[in-house]
Amino acid sequence: MDKTQKRNLWVLAFIGLIYFIAFIFPNTADRGSDSPAGFLHKDEFVTYPIVERMLALGPDLSTAWGKLIIYQDYHYGYPFYFFSMLALLPRRLIRGQAFFADVKGNILILRQLINVLPIVLTAGVFAYVATEFRKLPRALFIFLSILFIPGIIRQSMHWWHPDALMMLSIALTFLFLKLDDGRLGRYFNLAAAACGMASAIKLMGFFFFLTIPLYLIFVWRRENYPFKKILLAALFFVLVMAAVIVLSNPFLFYRVPREEMITIQTGKSDELTAGYGHEDSLYYSLGPRFWRWTLETSFGEPNYVILLFSMFLLYAIANPREIDNWLMIAWLVPMGVYLLWFVAPKPDHYLFPLLIPLFSTVLAGFDLLKSGWSSETRILRWLAKSGFVLYALLFTHQWIFQIARAVEQYPRYFPPK
Repeated sequence: MDKTQKRNLWVLAFIGLIYFIAFIFPNTADRGSDSPAGFLHKDEFVTYPIVERMLALGPDLSTAWGKLIIYQDYHYGYPFYFFSMLALLPRRLIRGQAFFADVKGNILILRQLINVLPIVLTAGVFAYVATEFRKLPRALFIFLSILFIPGIIRQSMHWWHPDALMMLSIALTFLFLKLDDGRLGRYFNLAAAACGMASAIKLMGFFFFLTIPLYLIFVWRRENYPFKKILLAALFFVLVMAAVIVLSNPFLFYRVPREEMITIQTGKSDELTAGYGHEDSLYYSLGPRFWRWTLETSFGEPNYVILLFSMFLLYAIANPREIDNWLMIAWLVPMGVYLLWFVAPKPDHYLFPLLIPLFSTVLAGFDLLKSGWSSETRILRWLAKSGFVLYALLFTHQWIFQIARAVEQYPRYFPPK
């Protein structure tokens, strides 16, 4: 990074720190819980005892190892619980048995370090992928556009879940592909590792199945590498990805937990396509129109989302040599088809892998329309400038919605005066 990029990075880091601190207050509040344990979210009420069990250690190495590795909740990958355990390990060592009595303090650390911090880093990574931190207003524009998504605000309060870690792994995959820049070197291997981590946490890394081949085809044509080198790079990517999945889920080396994981994930797959068996609701109908309420509540008008993707696609077509745009489209299309047409439950965090990357492309529409200002045809210049103003007005409307939802959501966890 040059001096300007470093300065812009420090500005974003400072704003990210303020954002991080702001969520400490709702994440220590007792109000707004929906589980038997006061301040815990109902999901936290199920998952927190697993981390406690991992930190209970044992009278001998074999017992401690069993508690640490055979964690038993195979809905989420082991990295989620492992990083959660690491976040609490210093406190466990310092406080001893008293650690287990302070659930409120422990869950605050998990919410902040496993949810809020990774989502801030995710926004920063996507801002870099889109701008390389060359110009502060552009980087800040994207950074804040992501952090103030209402669904992100919601999941940053009273919520300890694997989605933020998964999103950071996805963002890092795009970052490392950008940094590799066709060299098929260490950054390409790091992209494979990040992709493997996204797969290990919640299987989402497998949706790079179009992005990686497209990247390799682009590199092959641009760099004129021998095709054999491209095939070896593809094979090595798969091997690194597979190694990360297996090594980051060490319970897979044991038959019984491995079979339990397969059973649980098979059931989870059925739930994703059909909904939960104890409920029969229109909520579980398949198709984009049944996501309207989720979109309107946590992301904005569906038409805004459609416009965002359309403008980005047009920008990619107008700039065919910019491979980063096509890599993003190769991610967005299969992810969008899967989520909108084949997933029955509709919580907002299910849409994060689709809409957080999409929101990072917001500047593409402005750039596309601005490029028309220099057209030699007067009518085209007029249309481009009119379109730019209209797009700016629509984005302003979106931002008003996002800020209003943040102002509405943030105080919910505080007692009324």
